[in-house]
Amino acid sequence: MPRPARAVAACLLLQLVLPFAPTPSRRPQLRLRSESDGRLVAVKAKEADLRAQLAKIQREKADVLSNRTLEIGIVGFGRFGQFLATKFASYGHEIHGLSLSDRSGEARDCGAQGCGRLDSTEDVEMFFARKPDVVVLACSIVSFEETLVRIKPALEKHPDTLFVDVLSVKEHAKDALLKHLPSTTGVLCTHPMFGPESGRHGWEDLAFVYDKVRIPDDESDACERFLSLFESAGCRMVEMSCTQHDVYAANSQFLTHLVGRMLGGVGDLRSTPIDTKGFASILRVVETTCDDSFDLFSGLYRYNVHSKSTLLCLRKAMADIELRLISSELDGGKVDGEARGTLDYLDVRERVWNENGAEWSGRTP
Repeated sequence: MPRPARAVAACLLLQLVLPFAPTPSRRPQLRLRSESDGRLVAVKAKEADLRAQLAKIQREKADVLSNRTLEIGIVGFGRFGQFLATKFASYGHEIHGLSLSDRSGEARDCGAQGCGRLDSTEDVEMFFARKPDVVVLACSIVSFEETLVRIKPALEKHPDTLFVDVLSVKEHAKDALLKHLPSTTGVLCTHPMFGPESGRHGWEDLAFVYDKVRIPDDESDACERFLSLFESAGCRMVEMSCTQHDVYAANSQFLTHLVGRMLGGVGDLRSTPIDTKGFASILRVVETTCDDSFDLFSGLYRYNVHSKSTLLCLRKAMADIELRLISSELDGGKVDGEARGTLDYLDVRERVWNENGAEWSGRTP
């Protein structure tokens, strides 16, 4: 066969064979981590290791502290005081109470050793004569300072005591404690962000806010042991100044109570067969806030300087919404005397608000 013919035949044969020839396997390209990626992985591994070590140390600390029981006095043995007493007694701590009314039966039910009368000088003297490690003030906000005045004479004989408040307002509590207690008395301001209802199934992951306002060296051990009660119960421990707490609380706790009270006064709010999840949430807010005493709600307003601003802003927001609704009626051509009168009223209130910043002047059209 001539050479050109052989070349053509070879090309044809190659075209027939190549589609069926095995192709070499391709290895996947390896994506090399950059140096920064590698450092990030290493840092995250160290972070996880440190967290594990911290959790272990916290457990060990709780075990050490729990082996040394506290003698805890609770002043104010109402619903919240009994709630705390039950928990503390379950850990083996010795509990004594003071209350304006006879709470001896409730004290036995809580596991406390007894409960004296706050209006009895003898009972108050005996309460402090036991030299409690910690005194928890669980009285109401409105009676807080009055209670401090009642116990002050007996306390002055035993000044080396750690005082802990559990009020929902913190600046007022701090100021009153520093004003009425001896200078050597320890002051720990706290706010368990839960109560008998929200904490009845346990305190795991519930927030506990605290501020070590004045902790002398000889009270530091009692302070740590007291805080460990909440830490070992699984609380989320939040150290925060009293001032910052009240700023946050005005826009959360007071606002929740305010809206709940307002909705509770709307009428006969009750569950229906066609409830939405949103309405079910509203009913829960009404139930949890209206079940609390009005003294608590009043205290949240009177003794948190930031609550008034929250109330005024809510009123402003309500007026804005009503103004928009009535304006939409007028834009739609539905003009009547009532709508026009309400619109004029809200328009004047709007101007009064704007002229006076964040405060209503009290003037009405």
